Formats: sequence, C-alpha cells, structure tokens
Amino acid sequence: MNKKPTYEIINIIVSLMNSEDFDSSITSIADKCNIPIEYTRKCILRLLNNNILSSCIDTNDYINNDDPESSFIEDYNFNNDKFSKQILSGMYDDYNWTINLKVLDLDEDQLLPLDSLEYNALLNISESKSSFKRSAIYEKKDNITKVSKIIRTNQETIRIAVEKKHAITFTYKDSKGIISSPICFPTEIFTNVSDNWIYFNTTDGYPYRLDRIISNVKELKDYGPFPIVDETPYKKNIWGAFYNKADQPIHVKIVISDTGLNLIQKIKNDIKHREPIGHLYEKDGLYFYEDDIIGLPEFQRWIRSYGSSIQVIEPLDLREKMIESAKTALSYYERADEWKDL
Repeated sequence: MNKKPTYEIINIIVSLMNSEDFDSSITSIADKCNIPIEYTRKCILRLLNNNILSSCIDTNDYINNDDPESSFIEDYNFNNDKFSKQILSGMYDDYNWTINLKVLDLDEDQLLPLDSLEYNALLNISESKSSFKRSAIYEKKDNITKVSKIIRTNQETIRIAVEKKHAITFTYKDSKGIISSPICFPTEIFTNVSDNWIYFNTTDGYPYRLDRIISNVKELKDYGPFPIVDETPYKKNIWGAFYNKADQPIHVKIVISDTGLNLIQKIKNDIKHREPIGHLYEKDGLYFYEDDIIGLPEFQRWIRSYGSSIQVIEPLDLREKMIESAKTALSYYERADEWKDL
C-alpha cells in the first residue's frame, strides 16, 4: 500500500478528479494511487463532507428517476447516512467523480485554479464559509467544464456565420427541457467567465448557450437579408459578458510561458472567435497574444484561470495589479504552519 500521508493522497485524488483526461472512478483512483479501494471510498466521503468542497464535487453518472434535474450532491446532502453507506459498500465505485475548483478574490474578481496547497488551507484552517469569502478564498459551484468537440465544431460554424452575416438553425433544449428548432442570425460569441459557459447572441437579442444545442449547427447562406440592428461601435472588441458600453478598447498583450501543446490548443480554442482582431503568434520559443478589448475585468478573470502559465505585458496597470494579486495569494502560503495533516 502507498505509505504517503493522508493529506498527500487526498491531494492526488483531487488532482485526478480535476483532470479532464483521467477517468476518475473510485476503482481507477484506487489503482492509480496504489491504495485499497475501501480507503479510496473513505477519501471520497471526506471530500463530500467538507462544507466548502462539497459544492464542487459531483458525478455525471448519477441519475435520480424521481427528479432527473437533481444532482448527486443535492441528494447526498438530503440523506447523508443513506448515500454514505452506499458509497462505502461500493455502489458508486464505477461512477466518474469530478471536482471543479476556483479561488475567487472578491476585491479584484480573481479566479485561480485551487491547487493542493490551497486545498489543505481550506480544509484545515477552522474558518466558516462566510469568513473564507471575506479572506478572499471562496468556492464556486459549476465551475470549468470540459468543452466537447461538437461544441467547438458548432462554435466555429457560428463564428463563420457571424463573420458572413448568415443565418443558422439548430435544435435547442432549454433549461426547462423544452426543445425547439430556431432560425436566427448570430451576432457575437462570448464566454461568461463567471460560469464558463459559451454563449452567442442573436439580432433579436436572445442569448443561446452552446452546450444546450443538441444537434449540429447548420449555416443558412441564402436565408433572407440580415436584419437591421443597432450596432455598438466597438462591439467586436467586447470580451466576455460584462462590460461598460462607454469604455474604449484597451490594447492588451500577454506572454504564454507554458508552451505545452495541450495548453496552447486550449488557448487557441478560447480565442478562436476573436479572429481577426486578436493575434496569437510565436516568437523566440514563446507564444504571445495581442488584442484590443473592452471588458478588462472579464479578460483579467480569463488570464487568472490559467494561473502562472500566462503573464501580462500590457497594459502596465493591469500587470501591476496582477503582481499585487500574486503577492496576496503568496501570503496565504506563509500560514503553512497552521495547516495540519488530515
């Protein structure tokens, strides 16, 4: 059996659950960590019973026939004893467990992935959920989700339709489960950084969420004239969902110091709809990205979602703000002597 301390094992489990490339079932985790499956079940329970982390844990394999809209964690919290016994008995060994984590700095809207060290701080410092908010460490539910290939394919079709001012059609299932097949003219694509869903707006002002499209988007090249709409002068510069309409575009420049192929591809996917305004290029072995944007807070959140992999070059005041935020985050590590083993 693996002799690592309990907190190290749980940190590894959290990393595996947070990975898009690992099938994080209890069976797979036990095998990967070289620990007994009974011990793995107990570790999952410890995560579920943490009042902060529990809001970030779930499994997409769980189905409640009485209430299809409910999640595992909702039912677990309603009947803790029942589900705890079921987990310990092995009923959920083959379910794929996920955990999505962010750290939110309320003063500066800071979003960062939660790493193992910060996880231990959350778990071991005896503070309430509200006090974590005040101290700039807070967990959000429904965080970053893996973007499927069909969403990326549909995103590209919509991007081309926006560029050419063509109509599109698709099958859509809304939050109430109602299915429709709208025909519309898309005007812009954006990611709502607060919930990490990809949306697009239409000329009639209705936003659609790409993950709720249940078919391939079809471009209608000969469908009527493009409607007359009131265009925002700098509409193409808007980054994200929240911005001040009175703002002027600001030039931004970042360097991507982590040049791993997976990360670079993810960034390319994120900025695909920014073409041709945004410009990603390689120079001296590093990748750089430049753009003229409106919505600096949203852009700032996007940068922070990549942690230390991205650094700001311009504008200078944003760079200084990022440096100051990093110092604040670093100060939490100075409290390491307060963190105890599980």
